[in-house]
Amino acid sequence: MRRKGDRALKIVFVLQIFLIVAAGCKKHTMAISNYKSEIDSIGIVWVPDLREGIFDAELVQGASGMILKGETTVPEAKAAITALLDHEGVHFTDSLRVLPDTSEINKPWGLVNVSVCNLRFSSSYEAEMVSQALMGTPVRIVKIDGGWLLVQTPDMYLGWVDSDAIAAKTGSEQDSWKTSSRLFYTRKTGDIYADRLMVKTISDIVAGCILEVTGTQKGIFEVKLPDGRMGFIPGDKAILLEDLKVVDYLNETTLESTAGSFMGIPYLWGGTSSKGFDCSGFMKTVYFLNGIILDRDASQQFQNGIRLRTRRESITDSLKKGDLLFFGSSRRGRPRASHVGMYIGDTEFIHCSGMVRINSLDSTRANFSRFRRDSFLGVRRIIGAEFGKGIRPLLNHDWYI
Repeated sequence: MRRKGDRALKIVFVLQIFLIVAAGCKKHTMAISNYKSEIDSIGIVWVPDLREGIFDAELVQGASGMILKGETTVPEAKAAITALLDHEGVHFTDSLRVLPDTSEINKPWGLVNVSVCNLRFSSSYEAEMVSQALMGTPVRIVKIDGGWLLVQTPDMYLGWVDSDAIAAKTGSEQDSWKTSSRLFYTRKTGDIYADRLMVKTISDIVAGCILEVTGTQKGIFEVKLPDGRMGFIPGDKAILLEDLKVVDYLNETTLESTAGSFMGIPYLWGGTSSKGFDCSGFMKTVYFLNGIILDRDASQQFQNGIRLRTRRESITDSLKKGDLLFFGSSRRGRPRASHVGMYIGDTEFIHCSGMVRINSLDSTRANFSRFRRDSFLGVRRIIGAEFGKGIRPLLNHDWYI
């Protein structure tokens, strides 16, 4: 779901581009270099964040005429470019692919098949890890490169994963999964067992994993993993997914309790699981375990929620538990969030810096962090904020339900 007004603004921006072109350039004579500027402007409008979408389009001179080439994940971006070129009377061959390309990918959906799947910047184990996805997370398969898949997670983040970590699904198979009975694992870590006696294991599991439930007996869930393996989980370590209601879980008490349960978990760049967190991954996990999907990175999370007016000398005066505190720097008067934590009351906030820890904004406290106080940027309140892009209830997300 897009933020209110986003689509209307984009239409206005694209129309402005057309007007500029029409007013400032003679039809049929605009140079390719000028088209590059207009095409890039369309890309900025429709794909403003390359962490969440692909836009790589250009108009080139081929042997037999102009060629529009490249790829994008946003069909509207391609439509805007072709409309611009048609308006200018440009004759061109359309080779701009919209991803996923259905001629190459017949199973465009998938479910994460391992407890924690690492997403990388490119299709190599040597590439930087940019995020993680948990078992049972639905993903959209965007591209294939050998044994690697470029996938998009429900928060719209893109990353490359080993294809063995994903159970690919057709659209109908994915729809069937969305209507199945599923559980939501609530303990930090555990095992999926091969038998009811719980002697042999078939996989580990972490908080936030989702599995199909095929039966229950004597306090034990019988489950099916995304790749079809069958297993068993103790009933007291999970809830039914349908019970993960925001009205029950999204409150100050549960957020503080969830965050505190991860004390001491080590910092891991790109981590969003109980095996390791980065700062925004920690906040994302805390909220996810209470039914809310946040955007992935601190800079993205900073754009969402209710903005509170605070002053550095009295930061905590208007705060409530669960508020997100952002830290970073400013360039030319524009704040750049690079770190995030969560307020837990009495001047303290919990965050992942080296490990999950608690610091204070009160200079008289032993756990006072002068660095964080001095780099404070602002507060975003999630509880009570309007749901939409960046703050989505899991049970309202159409990739799950």
